[in-house]
This record gives sequence, C-alpha cells and structure tokens, in this order.
Amino acid sequence: MESNNQIRFCSYCGTKLDDGARFCKGCGKAVVQTTQATSESNTKGEPSNEVFSHEPNTERKTVYEGKLHKCPNCGELLDAFRSHCPSCGYEIRDAHSSGSVRELAQKLERIEAEQMAPIEEKKSLMKMVFGKDFKEENEVEEAQERFDEHKRQQKANLIINFSVPNTREDILEFMILASSNIDVKKGIDDEVTKAWISKLDQVYEKAKLLLGSGPSFTQIKYIYDRKKAQIKNRKFKGLATACFIVGGYILLMSFIFFMAENPAVAIILLLVGIALLAGGVKCISTYNKNDKLNS
Repeated sequence: MESNNQIRFCSYCGTKLDDGARFCKGCGKAVVQTTQATSESNTKGEPSNEVFSHEPNTERKTVYEGKLHKCPNCGELLDAFRSHCPSCGYEIRDAHSSGSVRELAQKLERIEAEQMAPIEEKKSLMKMVFGKDFKEENEVEEAQERFDEHKRQQKANLIINFSVPNTREDILEFMILASSNIDVKKGIDDEVTKAWISKLDQVYEKAKLLLGSGPSFTQIKYIYDRKKAQIKNRKFKGLATACFIVGGYILLMSFIFFMAENPAVAIILLLVGIALLAGGVKCISTYNKNDKLNS
C-alpha cells in the first residue's frame, strides 16, 4: 500500500499522478511501478524507495546549459553587452574579455614572434667589399622572405580555421576583432587580410543564424555592413588606377598612330583612351564620396 506523503510524477510529461493511478491524466501513458528497497529501510521498517516510470530504469532529466549573469547590486538578470544594470543603474565593471579571442590573439603573437634560424652565408671578395655578391643571389634575404611567407600562411590558416563560440559576447568580440584587423587603406590583397575578411563573413553568417533579428544582431550587422562598404569602396580606387594607366597608354598609342599618318586608328584609340580616363575620374569621385560616408 502506498504512503500518503509520496508524490509521483509522470516520467513522460511531468504531470503529478494521483494516488493509485495506473494511467497519466496528462498524456494518457500507462504507469509502470518498480520498487527498489534497501536492506536498511527493510530492517528499520521504513517505507521503501519507489521509482514510477513507463519503463524500468527510465528517468526524466532536465539539463541546464550556459551561465546566468546577474547584477551584483540587485540581482537583476543581465543581457549580453550590458555595461549598466537596467533596473538599478549599477555600473558593471571587471567584465572579462572573451577567452576565445584571447586564445586566438596569443596564438597569432606566438607565430609573429618566431625567428628564423641563423644561416651561414657564402662569403666572397665582392660581397666583403661592396656588401653584395653580384655572382650569387642573396641567400639570407631569400630564406628570410620564404620564412616570412610561411608565417603569413600560418596566420591566415589559423584565422580562417579558428572556431567561433556560440555566445553573443564571443560573436561580437570576433566581429570587432576581424573588422579592426582589416585596414583597407593599407590594402586588402595580402593573405592575412583576406583571411580576416573571410572570418568577417563567417562570423556574420553565424550571428545571423544564432541571433536572428534581435538588438544584438543589429549591432553586429552595423559593424559588418560598414566594413564591407569600405572593402567595396577600396575596389573603386583600384579600378580608377587601372583606368588611368590603361587610358594613358592608349592615348600615347593614338599619338603614335597620328604621327604615323593613320588617323582612323588614332581617332578610335583617342576616344577609347578618353573614355577610360573619364571612367577613372568617375571611380575616384565615387571612392571619395563613399570614403566620407564611411569615415
């Protein structure tokens, strides 16, 4: 016979079961009772520990993931990226930066700190006198260049393959890190910068998937759109340079054909050259306009 103070719950839906119930009133599943008695309870005459479930040894478990961040002053639950408590206005200090960002930065610093092993140069009389061997290539400079290229490739691979955690704080930290390491004024064609651009896109896609359209994603989208606009604008400058170089070369060719008394070809080349120069001016104008908007 069941004790009056024993409370049973359905292991499928969690509904409280009535005394003596053989079926759950919440989901309708049959209740199977298994009894586990310890020798101690039997000797003392205490009620046995009973486990009620639909199947023997089946348990309903709740698993909590992640951490809750609360205001140290009033206990209010805090959203990500908060510097002040929304309830009491308490300033949140000593917030730790992303561990993943620190880990990536440390690995990049270790790669940058690597030094090439010393190489024994072949000395010659010419090198001793003039500082350069005109007969043989400079082995040290070549080796150093290959070593630096290897370091750049290492850093690029690390940046691209480094996994970004799923928390909002980490995603924002990585977005800021990637954006700050892309300096469009210095160029975007080197391997490391291309890797950061790839990381920027990767973090943005992850944020879009995990954060939806909330305020946290709006902040990340602003950083992403601003940096992508700067990258796109950089291409206008490169296109303008190409137009000026090619247009100038074609104009020079047109003058040569004029001097060679071939006016038909000269006029065509002249028109093409002028069109290219006009396109270059247009690209420069667009670049300057966008640069002011993005600054």
